[in-house]
Amino acid sequence: MTVCLITRTLPGANTTAQMVRTLGFEPIIVPAAHIEYTPKDIDLDGVQALLMTSAAAARALVMTQALQVIPLYAVGDATAQAAISAGFQNVISAGGDGANLAVLAADRLNPRNGALVHVRGREVAGDVTGMLQACGFEARHLEVYVTHDHPEFKPRVTDCIRSKVGYVLIHSPAGARRFCAAVTNPKLDLSGWNVVGMSQACLKLLDNLNFKSFIRADSPDDAALHAALVHHYEHQGLE
Repeated sequence: MTVCLITRTLPGANTTAQMVRTLGFEPIIVPAAHIEYTPKDIDLDGVQALLMTSAAAARALVMTQALQVIPLYAVGDATAQAAISAGFQNVISAGGDGANLAVLAADRLNPRNGALVHVRGREVAGDVTGMLQACGFEARHLEVYVTHDHPEFKPRVTDCIRSKVGYVLIHSPAGARRFCAAVTNPKLDLSGWNVVGMSQACLKLLDNLNFKSFIRADSPDDAALHAALVHHYEHQGLE
C-alpha cells in the first residue's frame, strides 16, 4: 500500500487520514505543528459579519447566542463545515482561498452596514483584512489561536522519508516552510517521494527540494487535493 505522509495539524490530520485510507493509501500522520487555542470574547457591537480562514478558528470560539446568528463568511467548505459544527447558523462558503473570501464579502456586503472581523490564527496566508479595507470596509482581525512548531516533527518526518516512499501532503504555506526546515540534512533523499500541495503557494516554497514530482490541487480545498493525489497515482504511479 502506497504511503501518504500527512503533515497538517490535528484534528484535521485525522480527517485527511480517513479519506486517504478510503482511497486506498496508507496514511502516516506526522503533524508539522500543534495548535494552542487562545479564545477571546468577540465584541459584536457594530459588526455586520465575521470572516474565517481556518477550521481551527471555529473550534477556538465559545459559542453564544449572538455568534450563532451573525453571518459568517468562510474561506472554504471545510472551514464552513467546522463553523456549522461549532454552532454558527448563517454560514457562507467562498470555496477558495483568502482572496476569494475577500471578493465574496466585498460583493455581498456593504461598508455602510458595519464592520467586519476576521477571526484567525497568528499565522495567515494573505491579508484578508487589508483587502477589505482597500474596498472601503472597516475591517479588523482577532487572533484566537497560535500555531507552534511540533517538537517531534523533524525526527519523525526524517525517519519516515528514510524508510519509505510515497506522497507528502502539504496543506498550507506554513506547513511547507516547516517541512523545508525539517529536511535540511543534505543526505536526506526525497527522490522517492511525490509532493501534493493545496496551492501553488505551498509548492513554490518546496522548489529547491528534490521531490520526484510536484502536484498541485486544482483548487485550495481537501476534495481537490485528494483528487490530485488519486489522479497522479493512477496515471503515473510509483516506479
